[in-house]
Amino acid sequence: MSHDGSSVLLDRFGLLLLLVLSTVVGQALIDVGGSFLGASVTHAISGVALLVAVRAAGVTTRWRRAADLFVAVVLAANVVVVLLQLLPEKRLEVEPATRPELLWLIAAALVPVVIARRLVAQRTVTVQTLLGAVAAYLQIAVAYAFAFQTLDALTALPLFGIQVPTTSYMYASLTALSTLGYGDLVPVTELGRLLVVSEAIVGQVFLVTFVAMLASRYASKPVSPPDTQRGRGISPDDGPA
Repeated sequence: MSHDGSSVLLDRFGLLLLLVLSTVVGQALIDVGGSFLGASVTHAISGVALLVAVRAAGVTTRWRRAADLFVAVVLAANVVVVLLQLLPEKRLEVEPATRPELLWLIAAALVPVVIARRLVAQRTVTVQTLLGAVAAYLQIAVAYAFAFQTLDALTALPLFGIQVPTTSYMYASLTALSTLGYGDLVPVTELGRLLVVSEAIVGQVFLVTFVAMLASRYASKPVSPPDTQRGRGISPDDGPA
């Protein structure tokens, strides 16, 4: 994927980090179970994060338009489902398999990939670069939280053996990503165990390779010493008076 430097949000990863943090906090504190409208709002934030990510990463106009179209289509699908559920007499019970959760999962998973491609291509590491790395790391937790929720909606056996509030998905994702391993939420399905283990591996690999590489580049950035003699108008060849 080539890059385009015409975006006004190019390399401004601070805004993206705020969006990712708001998603993490919102999903960790607000239980939207049974409220498709509430779930749509939290999902929409990830859609906006994807739009900001592709612009901060400086992807070409074609890819930006593709991301815009993707988010617009999924948002429209969410609006249609919400309106159908609000009908007073003909309330439609939407089957989990027909809901757009999987599409939002794709959007959430694309964000760290887009950021990583941009940061790897940068030769100069700045504070904004480090903010982008943190945003990509936390977005991994967001993507896996969506994956846990989607898996729970599509399978007959609950992921953790019992029905849990939606806040549990972000909690389980963050504990897996940071390898805390409290053990209070343990997946009981084979696919669930695979997801949890894969998140722990992805998180650690990201930290020990990608973030460490950027941090070392930033720490080794040459710093020009201040030319105090030039500021006083003294030539380096001048000897003592």
